[in-house]
Order: sequence, then C-alpha cells, then structure tokens
Amino acid sequence: MKIQYVSKYLSLSKEGLVPELLCPLDQGSLQCNLDLEDNIYLYCLACDYKNYIGLEVYESLVSGVNNV
Repeated sequence: MKIQYVSKYLSLSKEGLVPELLCPLDQGSLQCNLDLEDNIYLYCLACDYKNYIGLEVYESLVSGVNNV
C-alpha cells in the first residue's frame, strides 16, 4: 500500500472529483499519515478520531484515483 494514493484521493476529494472522506464524529476533513510500521491511517484534526484503513478501502481509493 502506498500513502501517495490516499493523499492524492484526499486532494481530489477537495476538488470535488471523488466522494469526500469525512470524520464520522464531527464531519471534518480527514488527513492521512503512516505509523512506525508503515500502516496508513486517517485522522481528524478537530477531534481525536483515528482509523487505520484496510485493503478493501485502500483498493477503492486507488480505483477512484485511477478513474479520474
């Protein structure tokens, strides 16, 4: 898994080209990052929400990026 696809997806979502990923707690924008074991997670700056993405979510994000 490459964080570049997730980052690109989030950029495209801000342009309205793909569906936006929002925080389920406060509907804020999500950011992406890697942990020390290179696992990709999404987090919200406005609250303490943090969620590691799985392979199914990652593949849907890659598909969204490739379709644009």
